[in-house]
Amino acid sequence: MRNSIVTKIFISFLLVSLLPIAALIAYNDWVNRHLVYSMKIEELKNQAGKVAKIIDLNLSIRKGMIQGVCSKHLIRAADKETSAFLVKSRMKRLLNHFAPSESIFILDTHGDIIVANTHDVQTKNYSACGFFKEAMNGNAYVSEPAMDQGKGYNYYSTPVRNYKKEIIGVLVMRRHAEELWKLVEEEKDYLGKGSLCILTDRYGVRIAHATDRRLAFKSWIKLDPGVKKNLEMEHHYGEDIKEIGFTEIPEVSKVLAQNAGGIFVHPLAISTEAYWGYCMPLKEKDWTLLYTVPASAFLAQVKHLTQNAVFSTGVVFIIVIALTWLLSTSLLRPIKRLTRAANEIANGNLDHPVTNGSQDEIGRLMQSFDVMRNKLKDSYKDLRDANIEALLMLARACEARDDDTGNHVLRINHYSTALAKELGLEELFIKELGPSSILHDVGKIHTPDYVLKKKGYFTNKEREEMKKHPLYGDRILGDSEFFHLAKEIARWHHENFDGTGYPDGLKGEAIPIWARIVRLADTYDALVTKRCYKSAWSDLQAHKQIVNYSGTHFDPLVVEAFKHLFEKGVIQEIKNRYT
Repeated sequence: MRNSIVTKIFISFLLVSLLPIAALIAYNDWVNRHLVYSMKIEELKNQAGKVAKIIDLNLSIRKGMIQGVCSKHLIRAADKETSAFLVKSRMKRLLNHFAPSESIFILDTHGDIIVANTHDVQTKNYSACGFFKEAMNGNAYVSEPAMDQGKGYNYYSTPVRNYKKEIIGVLVMRRHAEELWKLVEEEKDYLGKGSLCILTDRYGVRIAHATDRRLAFKSWIKLDPGVKKNLEMEHHYGEDIKEIGFTEIPEVSKVLAQNAGGIFVHPLAISTEAYWGYCMPLKEKDWTLLYTVPASAFLAQVKHLTQNAVFSTGVVFIIVIALTWLLSTSLLRPIKRLTRAANEIANGNLDHPVTNGSQDEIGRLMQSFDVMRNKLKDSYKDLRDANIEALLMLARACEARDDDTGNHVLRINHYSTALAKELGLEELFIKELGPSSILHDVGKIHTPDYVLKKKGYFTNKEREEMKKHPLYGDRILGDSEFFHLAKEIARWHHENFDGTGYPDGLKGEAIPIWARIVRLADTYDALVTKRCYKSAWSDLQAHKQIVNYSGTHFDPLVVEAFKHLFEKGVIQEIKNRYT
């Protein structure tokens, strides 16, 4: 009940009693979220640090392996004239210090392969590769993953020195990048569904991705054209990578540019959901590990806490609200009953009772209200009777120009009312339909007598003139709300169900149901009564004609109602009574 006293009491109670509880819940929820945020961020940092240490240890072991071998086994030469064959044979012996499963090869100072312990290493010049350049500068080096011949590799390199500690070659260990990629991929879903790791090199290019390897070798930001060109020309990421793509995410690139740990929040390129991420720099290599967790997993715990708090508080809310509502409605039930009765009366239902039984102020008010209702009911009845009589007089005045005595409109009234009841239409509609139907031919007041009273067939011109009477009726009844139903009946009671009628050619349910009812009632009455241009048909002849035109001129549902009434004798009884 809009703006009722019950509603006002209810809202006041919420403002005074429940809002402080809601504020307390909101504050506790904020505190819980803050605590969980801190815990989750620390958990994210710890896991990122753990994975970074594993990768660092892996890189350190591989680098230490090749550095240790080279430092312990210097290539000795007797003099400068020592043959290249002797040097090569000693380098071959150097390979014996590695397990057969390791893919090892040695390059000379020009980048060409001298010896190798595997046959699947490409025989080419490696002088342009970063791992060769770094080793020639005296550094042990680990390359980024590179894609060659459909496979990913990491290259570990260190200089090979002679007993004078001069660099005479480069020792290279080639490892499958799968080892690195699996370390990253194993972290998928570790901190909750959707959590993942991403490894990025110093250029901001992803070199490992936990969920989609197709995103590897794409930068977080568009690379400088010069840097991009050099990386592509020197095959920095292998010969299979012809072009380095990028996925621009400023939130991530900004944190990467700090060269230190940092938090970012972004949907990344793999989901519409926001991800919480932490960047952890590695120590053994200028790479950065990004450990990310989707918001749904990151905030799962705080959501659980919030749900529990809301549930328990909600139970209290429901109990308090229910008790308050029951109390307020019981106190104000008579007022609600009076308001309901006033609304019913305002909507035209003057039969709605206004009772209470109590003798208090509200009871006496309701008794006075009931007296007023009865007086309104009597006045409305008198007014309605007068209006119906006026309508009937107007209809009879129109029919008086025809050969009928005027009872035609009464028969249409009762035929239409009986059909509407048989169709199960609403009572208020049925009451309005009868009086409205008697004005269906009010437009004939504009039809000339030579047409209206002509005996025999119409000429085309006369027929067109007769067809105008629905439009005349529409115009006569105007736009008054009181004549709304009568106006639609007057205009459309000659429309056919199949769309062949006039004046608008409406079809099917586009024709209002009241016009479809009057269409059948008017036709039946025209058939069974004598007119200036025809003699009366028998009831059975008219019945057969109506049934034959079901679905064409008449609505099949209205025809079925007509058939039932005919079988009961209701139609014949109406005809006989008002003839």
